[in-house]
Amino acid sequence: MRIANVVLNDFTRDNRVLKVSQSLAEDGHDVTVVALHKEGLPMSEQRTGWRVVRTRVRTAALPRGTVFGVVKMAELALRVVWKWRKVEAWHCNDIEAFVLGWCAQRLNPRLKLIYDCHEFEAERNAKPAIERKLVGWLERRMIRKAAAVITVSPSIAEAYRERYASFGLPEVHLVRNIPAPRPSNATQEGMPPDHFRARFGIPQEAFIALYQGAFTYNRGLEMALAAMEGISDSGIHLVLMGYGPLQALVDETAARLPHVHVHPAVPYEEVLEHTRSADVGLVSVKPTCLSYRYCLPNKLFEYILAGVPVLSNDLPDCRALIETFGVGSIVAQDDAAGWQQALQDLHQGGTTAFAPGLERAAASLSWGGEAERLCAVYREVSRA
Repeated sequence: MRIANVVLNDFTRDNRVLKVSQSLAEDGHDVTVVALHKEGLPMSEQRTGWRVVRTRVRTAALPRGTVFGVVKMAELALRVVWKWRKVEAWHCNDIEAFVLGWCAQRLNPRLKLIYDCHEFEAERNAKPAIERKLVGWLERRMIRKAAAVITVSPSIAEAYRERYASFGLPEVHLVRNIPAPRPSNATQEGMPPDHFRARFGIPQEAFIALYQGAFTYNRGLEMALAAMEGISDSGIHLVLMGYGPLQALVDETAARLPHVHVHPAVPYEEVLEHTRSADVGLVSVKPTCLSYRYCLPNKLFEYILAGVPVLSNDLPDCRALIETFGVGSIVAQDDAAGWQQALQDLHQGGTTAFAPGLERAAASLSWGGEAERLCAVYREVSRA
């Protein structure tokens, strides 16, 4: 099939779109990632078996907001919908792309729409109530036009089934966002590099907790920082690897507390290599919305595939995965004191008990398995 994999960003850090494109191309499809242009990026790129084509949007410089958003979507519809209306399938990576795909389908009724919900789209974090209601209204109106729906966690899949079953919802498929594993760059002694201890001068006997991902709101970042207060002599160090709007808070805390360290974000290909340098990985997403409550964040799988135990708050799908394989612990109390106590317990008790579970999980969890389900969806859609 000729597939337009539509993503409304500049496609520089969207690893799921990259994996989906590569997997579909390897399965014999003609794949083009349709992204937005940003100054300094090429308008088109040829990748291994697939390509990227970026669209220049003149209204992109307008401020955020509902009114300006409508203007931007109108220009996108004119530019993207018309150019890509004749392909056989659109892989829509969020509600905005799905709306554009719905418009393209009006011009080409044979166009197949695959709605890939990276989150619970109508219940996303920090969205005003009116915007969430609009998304829900759009999904109720358009969901029957999708050939298939894909979600990233079992709870989100079930929530879509419950909410839209009476609106012509097609089959919902689970394709989790598991990273493609990469081998460790072993040293001459046969051990992987200890990046964090080497970079920050952390003692070998110290216990390193890792927060990786976006430095943004409602991810538990502030709580992780608060948990570091008053335990500078405990032997516990916190490394934060990423970037985002809370960068100033992270930098200020690291400058004040000698056992808190900031590592810049690394390329996708190097994430697991660095993750291996931690003793425990933190999953601290705040359940402020259903999308966050039902999440299975990338970092959870990154920790597991790197062989690093997980410490998480009580998010249902995260708990289920952690307990199924025995790869970590759930904090008893989701506040700074609770996280501090949980880290101290792990430091004192050790994490070797999680090693067998991590081995089982690494053998069971792979992007290859998810890619097979993804490609099976397209085989089914192409026969319809």
